Amino acid sequence: MKATTIRSALEGHGWIGLFISIPLFIVFWAGSLTLFYPELKAWSVLSHTEFRSVSDSLPLSEIVDTALSEHDVDMQERMFVVLPTETLPLYELYLPVKQNGATHTELTSLYVDPANGQTVAPIDSFHLADFLYGLHIDLNLPMGDHIVGIITLFFTVVIFTGLIVQFKKLITHFFSYRGSKATQRYQLTDMHNVVGVMSLPYTFMYALTGLMFNLGLISQIVTLLFVYDGDRTALLNDSGFPKITESYAGIEREMPDLDALVASWEEEQHAKARSLRLTNYGDENALIRIIGQHETNFSQRIDMTYRVRENAFSTELNPSERNAFADGTRFLYALHFGHFAGLDVRVVFFILGLAVCGLIIVGNMLWLNKFQNNRSISQRFKRNIAALTLGGCAGIIPASATAFLLERTLAASLDARALMVEAAFFLVYGLSVVAAFFTNNRLKMISVMVLVSGLILALLTVVEVIGNSQSIVQYFNASYKSLFSVSFIFLSFSCLLLWLGMSLLKKSELARNTITDQ
Repeated sequence: MKATTIRSALEGHGWIGLFISIPLFIVFWAGSLTLFYPELKAWSVLSHTEFRSVSDSLPLSEIVDTALSEHDVDMQERMFVVLPTETLPLYELYLPVKQNGATHTELTSLYVDPANGQTVAPIDSFHLADFLYGLHIDLNLPMGDHIVGIITLFFTVVIFTGLIVQFKKLITHFFSYRGSKATQRYQLTDMHNVVGVMSLPYTFMYALTGLMFNLGLISQIVTLLFVYDGDRTALLNDSGFPKITESYAGIEREMPDLDALVASWEEEQHAKARSLRLTNYGDENALIRIIGQHETNFSQRIDMTYRVRENAFSTELNPSERNAFADGTRFLYALHFGHFAGLDVRVVFFILGLAVCGLIIVGNMLWLNKFQNNRSISQRFKRNIAALTLGGCAGIIPASATAFLLERTLAASLDARALMVEAAFFLVYGLSVVAAFFTNNRLKMISVMVLVSGLILALLTVVEVIGNSQSIVQYFNASYKSLFSVSFIFLSFSCLLLWLGMSLLKKSELARNTITDQ
C-alpha cells in the first residue's frame, strides 16, 4: 500500500476520531452501563421495598383490578403490564389515567408489590437506568438518534482508516507492547493499537447495528413519504408491526383469569411471558396481547393477541407466518445489547465497551500531542480542543458516580427525584468540562477526576453497608442477586479508580518534577 494512502488514512483517522470523540465516548460509556439495564433498575428500587416471599403473590387479575379501582383509568385506552422477572420481583403497570376532567389521559407508571397489590413508587422516580439508556440511544437530545447515527457513520470510517494504517502490522505486531522501557508516546501507541485490534469485531458490530438503528429511520421516513404516501399504518403492517385495534363496545364483560391465560400460553408456545397489553379491559371487545421470549430459539419474540369474546387467540389477529423484517430487527437489537445469551456475554461486552472508552481517550492524547507543535494551527484552538476533549470524555465518570450515589440515597417519596439525579449528573459533567479549560496539566486533571469518582463510589459503598445491608442479604438469599452484584461492582470500581487515580497522580507529579529540574 502506498505511503501517501497510509498517511491520508492516518490523517483522516486522527481528525475524525478527535471531533467525534466526545459523543462517541458518551455513547460507549452509557451503552456499557446499559448492558445491565435490568440489574440497574432492580438495584435502584428494591432497597426501597420490603422483602416479601414470591409464594405470597396475589393473582394478576386482582393486581390489575386493584390498580383500576385506585385510579381513574380510561378503559378505552391501552394498558401495559410488565411481569416480574428473575431480576425484579415487582409488577410494572402503565395506566392511561384521566386528567383535567377526563379531557385527556396521561400515562401513569407504577411499581406494584405482587404480595399486596400496593404501589411501591412511581417508576418515573427511578429513572437513572432509562436516562443512561437515552444517553446511549440519542444522547437525550432532540433529533439525537440522527446525531448518533451520523456519529456512528463517522465511527465506521474511523474503523476502516485504522485498518488501513495498521494493515501491514496487523499480524506481525499483534499484542506488541513495549512496556515501561519505551517512551510514553510509544506506550500509548501500543495500547491504542492492541485494544483497537482486539476489539475490532465488537466495534464493527456496534458500528453496523448502530447505523441500522439510527440512520435506518431516515430511510423509513423516505419510504413513508414516497412509497406509502404518508400512510404510517400501512407501512407498519407491511414491516411486521401492525397496530391491532378494537372499538370499545361499552358492554361490560368478565375478564379471564390472567394467570391461567399466561400459564396456558407459555406451555403451548414454549415461551416465557414478559408483558401484557390490555385493550378495552372489562369490555365486550377486550383484547389481551401477550409478549414473551421463546425458550430455545435465538432471540425470537412471541407476540400474540387474545380476543376475549372468542375465548381464543384469533387467527385474524395472529398471522401464521412470522415476519422476516420484524424478526431481523429484533435479532439486531438482541445482538447489540447482548440479549442473545447469558450474563457472561454481557460482562464481556461491558469490558470491551470500557476498553473502547479507554481507546478513545488514548487516541485523543496521541493526536493532541501530534499536532501540539504544528504552527499552522493556532495555540488557542489547540488549548480549546484539548480541554474540551479532556472534560467532555473524562468528566462523564464523576458525573455517573454522582448520579449513582443520589439514586441510592434520595428518598423514594421525594418530588422530582429523577430530575434531581439528572440535574446533578449534568452539573458535575458541566463543571468537569469547565475545569478542564483552567488546567495546564491534563494528566493531573484526569487523575483528579478518577480519584473523585473513586471516592464517590467508596461513599456509595459505605451507604450500602450502613443503610441497605439487610435488604441486600434478604434479596440475595431469595435468589435476587442484583442488589448485591451491582453494589459489589461499585465497590470493585471504587478500588480500581482509586488505584488508577493514585498511579496517574504520581506520574503527573514525576513529569512535573522532571520539567522543573530541566
